[in-house]
Amino acid sequence: MDLVENTFFVPDYLHDLLVASEKGLKGICVELASLLSFPVILTDPLFNQLATAKLVHEVEINYVDNQYREITGDKPAIVSCQLTSDGVQKKGICSAIILDGRLRGYLFVQIDEVSDETITRIHSIIAYASSLCSLELRKRLELKQERQQFKEAFIYDLLYGNMKQKDEIISYGNIWGWDFTQSHTIIVFSLVDFDYYSEDQKHIDSLFFLIERVLIESNLKPIAMKKRGEVIVIYQMLGEEIDKNQNVIKEFIQRVMTQAKMMNMNTRIATGIGRESTNPEELYKSYQEAKVAYEVGLLLNIHTPFFNGLGLERILYKHDLQDVKEYYDHTLGNLEKYDQDHGGELMHTLEFYAANHYDVTKTADALFLHRNTLRYRLKKIEEILDKKLDDMNVRLNITAAFKIKQLRKI
Repeated sequence: MDLVENTFFVPDYLHDLLVASEKGLKGICVELASLLSFPVILTDPLFNQLATAKLVHEVEINYVDNQYREITGDKPAIVSCQLTSDGVQKKGICSAIILDGRLRGYLFVQIDEVSDETITRIHSIIAYASSLCSLELRKRLELKQERQQFKEAFIYDLLYGNMKQKDEIISYGNIWGWDFTQSHTIIVFSLVDFDYYSEDQKHIDSLFFLIERVLIESNLKPIAMKKRGEVIVIYQMLGEEIDKNQNVIKEFIQRVMTQAKMMNMNTRIATGIGRESTNPEELYKSYQEAKVAYEVGLLLNIHTPFFNGLGLERILYKHDLQDVKEYYDHTLGNLEKYDQDHGGELMHTLEFYAANHYDVTKTADALFLHRNTLRYRLKKIEEILDKKLDDMNVRLNITAAFKIKQLRKI
């Protein structure tokens, strides 16, 4: 049959939505709301609203069917959801917005009564609108990626000390609205046990996205880049008091972790914070410090490790490995060998004694020992080491040796 002889019917709403898409996401939402006569909300994957139409009151997303937690195709089903409008729970339907097999957002329609008949009736309209949103988000993403390439080249040069002139850095920063006349510090967010050939690269993309979102919500222009298993943030400091600035950074990191928890990533994210710098040409030092703080934080289980909060730890971590091993063996080697030969626990006892600031009562309580039993063990330790444990220099050496054990896994 000749193709011309076929009769094709194209619904008017397809044309109307296509024309509306020229006005971006907002245009699509407005036209869809007009077609359905119901409020429409477009969000990112974290339910932050990107565009709305026909809303009378602010709306919060409370619930979405669990099938959207695992996106397997480019055409997910339309499912029911629950919203809150002006303190009152409302029903709605939702379609995921998928781009290249990855969740990029949601399209919500607030409907008073959700039934299979209603979903069937408007399914094709919402599916088409969702596809248009996906195309619009693709355009935004491509434009953002193009701009990001130039940003990342500049940030890379900053982090590796390739830019030496302060005026040049300030001038380049002004292109993106970044004020490098102010103090900044480097924060590293790293995905623990990152595997490039797994889904981890998608996790890094998601982490980068939510970090940018939190920075924007904090009224800061995002200065960040991805580097393999890391997201590196150049964080602008707004005050001069170190303690206050640290609290601000802790709050920022906590907000990132809270949002990461929604994506089941928070348990794998570790951080490190470098020292604040008023000279942008020296930010590469803060980056190196942030990486050291991150590594030490992992080893010592420090939740939010600031480089300037690390004392002995950062010195020992950066010191020559052979030197610190020799120092450890010289300080505790005889005691460790005695335990190995006799199946003893004197190393364990001394470690608790040092951790409790060489306080007999606190150590006895921590080890569930009688104080006389602990004193006997300490006397035996003094004999083996041929050192007096009440000597301040001896205590300092022992404390340092146990730090080496923690940091270097000796």
